Amino acid sequence: MTDDTKIKQGTDQKTQADATAAPAKKIKKGLEAIDRDYKEREALKKAKALGISYVNLARTPINPDLLRILEPEVAEKAQIIPFFRIGKRLRVAVVDPENPETKKVLEDLKNQKFLLNVNLASEPGLQEALKNYESEQYKVKKKIEASYEEKDIKAYEKELAEMTDLKEKIESGTSEEGLQYINIGAMKTGASDIHFEPEEKEVRIRYRIDGVLHTVMRIDQKVYKNLANQLKYISKMKLNVSNVPQDGRFSFILNERKIDVRVSDIPTQFGESFVLRLLDSARSVLTYDEMGFQNEYLTKMQRLKTINNGMILCTGPTGSGKTTTLYAILDQLNSPETKIITLEDPIEYNLKGVTQSQINEKRGFTFGSGLKSVLRQDPDVVMIGEIRDIDTAETSSQAALTGHVVLSTLHTNSAVETIPRLINMGLQPFMVAPALNTIVAQRLVRRVCDHCKVLKTIPPAMLKDIEKTVGSIRKVKPDLAMEIPKKLPFPIGCEKCSHTGYKGRILVTEMITLDYEIRDMILKEQSSNSILLAARRKGLISMREDGILKVLKGLTTIEEVFRVTSVAR
Repeated sequence: MTDDTKIKQGTDQKTQADATAAPAKKIKKGLEAIDRDYKEREALKKAKALGISYVNLARTPINPDLLRILEPEVAEKAQIIPFFRIGKRLRVAVVDPENPETKKVLEDLKNQKFLLNVNLASEPGLQEALKNYESEQYKVKKKIEASYEEKDIKAYEKELAEMTDLKEKIESGTSEEGLQYINIGAMKTGASDIHFEPEEKEVRIRYRIDGVLHTVMRIDQKVYKNLANQLKYISKMKLNVSNVPQDGRFSFILNERKIDVRVSDIPTQFGESFVLRLLDSARSVLTYDEMGFQNEYLTKMQRLKTINNGMILCTGPTGSGKTTTLYAILDQLNSPETKIITLEDPIEYNLKGVTQSQINEKRGFTFGSGLKSVLRQDPDVVMIGEIRDIDTAETSSQAALTGHVVLSTLHTNSAVETIPRLINMGLQPFMVAPALNTIVAQRLVRRVCDHCKVLKTIPPAMLKDIEKTVGSIRKVKPDLAMEIPKKLPFPIGCEKCSHTGYKGRILVTEMITLDYEIRDMILKEQSSNSILLAARRKGLISMREDGILKVLKGLTTIEEVFRVTSVAR
């Protein structure tokens, strides 16, 4: 017999053995499943007899943070495991509530001020749950929502006043409690974002308050690792993945208001970096006055309710309030006779009478594909969160040309730059010109805090900048009433404004409403500078000039205006 024949014969014998073993394995698995099902039914029957709740741990996801309540040796010996917690209310699973070791652990938990809810589990179920102590890789199947109330915020105000004390509480408590402290701190200070930034030895935590980042504390890397795992858990991210970017989201309830949190995670040299964007879906829509529109721009915004077709685009960088402006326009257009549909990512406000749809790119529901579906719903007004590609741009312009009002956002630095941006995306000038109606470019500047501001004489250098800008405004708006006061408010800082000197934000804007002359210039592919000069002749005030007008009214400071606007034209 040759070697090849022996190898073939051995392979055939192994294949035959595997074929014989396969049914046996299948039968064994089936018997194990039947036995497991029987034990779960027995545990359920026993729970009813004892008058306590039953839990099937095989179907119950357990927050990894809960495992730190008990040491693995204690949990194993007492046959007990915590599986759900809200504050001090703790649900635990046990195999035998009369077991002396179990009783001892239950008593210890009560002494720690936990309010216990004891549930009966099967022995196989508990043993399987105990395996979570061996690994952090645990698949999340349930979204957990935390709930905070106003009284919780008040209770933490003392700790938040002293960031050192807050840091100690985060480092000494559980990661679940730590995130709760950080979230409450963000809500108290009015932060829009929370940043976790790992460094070599520590992790910096910063809040973005009124558009500016403030460092609130630094924590140890070991503490941060637990916080990161907890954050990934509640955001439904993969716990065992740390070398690729991930996105997630979670929510919590504040005074019966749902606060949605978008979470972005990227790997860095010293660990995972997270940014949390806080979105209050119950916020009321601001009016144009509250947002900062004034003079002719306020009149133009109010006139938008009369248009029956065309594109209205809000432009600016991320975090410049574009979506807030779109919501204000939608609120003005909203009426019983008008069908409004939105495509958003995410839905930031809930608008009564408006059909709002959430984009889900993982399932193929994008702005482009969603817009085509929306147009089959017979809308009068469509709001698209953002124009990102030529497909969305073309569909939007076609909708605007066929009797729809289309609202969207675009990332450009100024109003006039929106036109070449659309053309560079691939949209033809003969579609841009008739489709576009209004372009609103904007930035957000911080308001001076009314509680601590002081009036000071304007320094000579600042006065020179103001006079130069006022001169430019008078060239395009000779009839606009402007007066340079002798004194302007300057920020100081107090508890009301978290010692920043600013509280709240206001828009600085510039607007172009397309008329026949500007449309003709687009069709003839004239330069952006030529279009800008035409708009200036028609009274366009730049964002910087609009900001200086707000400085003269004492709403903000010249430093703020210069911080967010480009060089004056």
